[in-house]
Amino acid sequence: MRLAFVFPGQGSFRAGCLDPWEGHPAARLVDEVSEATGRDIRALAADGGTGARTADAQPTIMTASLVAWRALLDAGIAPDVVAGHSLGEATAAIASGALSVTDGARVVAARGAAMGEACAANPGAMAALVKLGPDAVQVLVDEDDDVVVANDNAPGQVVLAGTPAAIERIRERAREAGGRALPLDVEGAFHSPAMAPAVPHLSAALAASTLQAPTVPLVTGTTTEVLRDGDAIAQALVQGVLAPVRWRDLQVTLASLGVRDLVEVGPGGVLAGLAKRTVPDLRVHTVASPGDVASLIDDLGDVIDLAGRFADTRA
Repeated sequence: MRLAFVFPGQGSFRAGCLDPWEGHPAARLVDEVSEATGRDIRALAADGGTGARTADAQPTIMTASLVAWRALLDAGIAPDVVAGHSLGEATAAIASGALSVTDGARVVAARGAAMGEACAANPGAMAALVKLGPDAVQVLVDEDDDVVVANDNAPGQVVLAGTPAAIERIRERAREAGGRALPLDVEGAFHSPAMAPAVPHLSAALAASTLQAPTVPLVTGTTTEVLRDGDAIAQALVQGVLAPVRWRDLQVTLASLGVRDLVEVGPGGVLAGLAKRTVPDLRVHTVASPGDVASLIDDLGDVIDLAGRFADTRA
């Protein structure tokens, strides 16, 4: 497996994320998602407040990523393996072929709405720890029953989730330990037990969808393994709202599969930065605009032929 597509999570939302695609053929997916979800995705993408609203941000960032994905496929660039960070895992399930765009959009809309309701029921917060080693992070978590590891993103970057009071305690204790705990602009404690009320709603949305074996291998952030069965993918998507995202391990898995080029598909650039820190030998690319697609074709000159199709000799 040479080429991986990875899809960002909710935190990568940027107002205007669909603007670069205006008039592009791939933007037809915006209408498809809007119809499936009953939401005006274009309006949400233009709204600077969308990122702070879980129910709005999730279908919007998924759509921006799917438009970029469709543009890549239309250019003849297809992945050997896909993965996604948090919400991006549902986007990756669509890109893998396990879910249709319509079903996937409805699942993500249900996920966002259910997680938003869980945030209201169980107030929480999140913070990214930096400049602390694994042992110091573990001490912070072990000493406070109201926090859990939500994301293990890269060497030196772990995100904790918990009650607002617990996250405030963590910020102080992180400073005392010589590090920093940077609060995240999110509605609640994602990837923690606080999200338990969202599980029945997400499970129901998945049960109403058709999941099939993916045509492109999918690596999930909860298992860090390749999943090739629709039921296993559905289970991973449900578990993913409660369990930590093991993104650092997932990137190592991709490298062990032979991935040499990793493309972050969608806005933000966060996953590209994490990949550089975790697997320095990976060639990392981002695609968030039509110009990025053209640049990627140039960058992958040793992998694809002049028509943008994969060469038969790729590893």
